[in-house]
Amino acid sequence: MIKKFATALVLSLLLIPLSRYFSPATVIESKQIYLAYLPISFMIAMVFIYGRVAIIPLTIASLVAYSFCLNISLLGLIVFVFCLIFSISVCSMMARYYLGTRWRYRLADKGIGIRIFFLGFVVPFIIKLLMYISGCYIKFPTQVSAYFGDNALIFMVVDVQSLVAASLIFTPLFYYPLRMILHPYYARAFWRSCVMRDFVGARRFYSYTWLFCLIILLGVVCSSWGLLQVSGYLVPAIFVLFSLGVRHFGPRLLELMWAVSAWLLLTYNDGFLYGVNTQFALSFILSVFISFSVCMVYMTTMFKRNEWMKRIYRLQAFTDPLTLLPNLRALEHHLQCYPKGTLCCLRMSNLEFLSRHYGIMMRIHCKRIITNQLTPFLHQGEQVFQLPGSEVLIFLHGQDTAARLGHMVDILNSKQIKWHNTMLEIEYSASYSVIDNDLIELHRTLGQLSYLSEQACASRRVLSLDSRIEDVSDQTTERVLLLQKIKHALKEEHPFVLYAQPIVDAQHQGYHEILSRLIIDGHIITPDKFIPVITEFNLSTRFDMLIMKKLLSFLQQHPTDSQQARFSVNLMPLTLMQKDVVQKIVSLFTEYQVPTRSVIIEVTEEQAFSESEISMQNITLLRESGFKIAIDDFGTGYANYERLKRLQADIIKIDGCFIKDITSDSLDPLIVKSICDMAHAKQLSVVAEYVETEEQRTLLHGLGIQFLQGYLIGKPMPLNTVQPF
Repeated sequence: MIKKFATALVLSLLLIPLSRYFSPATVIESKQIYLAYLPISFMIAMVFIYGRVAIIPLTIASLVAYSFCLNISLLGLIVFVFCLIFSISVCSMMARYYLGTRWRYRLADKGIGIRIFFLGFVVPFIIKLLMYISGCYIKFPTQVSAYFGDNALIFMVVDVQSLVAASLIFTPLFYYPLRMILHPYYARAFWRSCVMRDFVGARRFYSYTWLFCLIILLGVVCSSWGLLQVSGYLVPAIFVLFSLGVRHFGPRLLELMWAVSAWLLLTYNDGFLYGVNTQFALSFILSVFISFSVCMVYMTTMFKRNEWMKRIYRLQAFTDPLTLLPNLRALEHHLQCYPKGTLCCLRMSNLEFLSRHYGIMMRIHCKRIITNQLTPFLHQGEQVFQLPGSEVLIFLHGQDTAARLGHMVDILNSKQIKWHNTMLEIEYSASYSVIDNDLIELHRTLGQLSYLSEQACASRRVLSLDSRIEDVSDQTTERVLLLQKIKHALKEEHPFVLYAQPIVDAQHQGYHEILSRLIIDGHIITPDKFIPVITEFNLSTRFDMLIMKKLLSFLQQHPTDSQQARFSVNLMPLTLMQKDVVQKIVSLFTEYQVPTRSVIIEVTEEQAFSESEISMQNITLLRESGFKIAIDDFGTGYANYERLKRLQADIIKIDGCFIKDITSDSLDPLIVKSICDMAHAKQLSVVAEYVETEEQRTLLHGLGIQFLQGYLIGKPMPLNTVQPF
């Protein structure tokens, strides 16, 4: 505090008399009149820099300086200094009241209107009012009495305008240089952000041209050469030039240059005041300067805010609103800056499933965490970009990108992500390709990378698109063509043909599982090829309802007196997540007059143990509607004894991975036996899939399996050839 006080006092003692000396002035009717009283500018600048600490140093320095400059009594000196300091102090407090404790910071930004009003207009008004009142009670010498009310009204108007001009125009002339002198860090920051921004790089040609024009105009207007009759008409050109500068320069630099230019114009005023040196002309000219200064301040502020908003809108256009990661538009823009590089598609294979159970916010959280984990491995110019679904893009450049990407995938696969006290294990794979700046080819490459990263999921490895481009291109095109064929088949309905595979017990009694085949141009397409496409493109519900209608049409045409279930039908996970799907299914059974007991609904183990409220409600509603529920692929990772204890189903189908090696692997019979014992305790029927040998059948019946399914029992056959049990 003492150091600030001493520094403020020294600066005030030096600059108050100096600023008074350099204040622009002119002589009208043998009277000197100031065009801008610069000590006011200095005092306001000091208050901006030091705050309340500056008040006492300014008071002391003013008393000392004016005691030498003005030949007035001690009382008159004290009153004059009081008029100055009191007015600035009161208006500063008002500005602080409205703008808060940081009212002295970022002068070219927020609160500009409050500062202009109180410190630009109210301060001069209060100063002149107090001086006029004091002039009524105190006798001042003739040389200064005109400033205390002993003058014509127009003189007082010009005098007030000189104070307003000093406050509005010339405060930056002291504020910015003083801050640079006192704080070298601010000087470097000002140079980088305000000067180098405009005079270095692509903007420099315009900046130097503008500055050259300004210097020429000021030289002509302020000179005493033989152009006095012309120079007065060139002043508006300076206003036009600064109006053009608003769109190019920052507000701080422009304010400083305008203050210097205005000081030159008002100090060397013979040119534009040629022949009009009257108080009325001065009043008009000062009004123009003040009006333009206010307009310029607001124009620079508005343009700066407009530029800021444009940057925000641009950032929002290039940013995914949920993950806050750069999107594909940002990638296209990034490739314009870095046309050569490697584009990598990082896939989280189980993220889609996890997000169905934990919600979309979990997916967003995971992508943010993954990006944070990848950031330390990225070099300058490398970035992570958002893709919809379970993928992100990584742009890399430089050498050994394949090795770097493989290292990143290995690191990610070794880590877990915490979500609401649950540790999630995300499975990662990736694909990559060298790219150039071709946007049309880029979008095609993205589809190929997505497909290839999906193929890499099984081994959690990294695949190169460049070494398999022909193969991937063919497969991507085939996938698109297959999607078109599936959509056409769903409309026509007849390309889908129902097959049935028997599921029987030891007495060769049982039911059939409905399977589907897609027949196009005489070629049979198996489910392993078209089911993933149906799932990926959200066609599950349309497909399941079509299969259900075809089966019900068959049952309607082939009625039976059997009270047992005749067929089982799979419902895909996305179908079970539809709110009204049970109502639609029951309506179909009512329409075709088929009892619900005739069909068993098969759901995956994933859905049976899902934490999705809609899925569980639909399974419950299906059971209440008379359907038996079978759990397909049981034992593949989602079931445990606690969940099995709570299971609401009728049949469990043990996945084939436990059956195919059951005669050679000593562990598989124990697992199957354990599942059977628990199922029997809950009075559930058990089906074993993929039974292909007599040895398997004998062992499975011995373990307590009631029903068997597989090529040993019977291969899938067209539904119209199947005989009822």
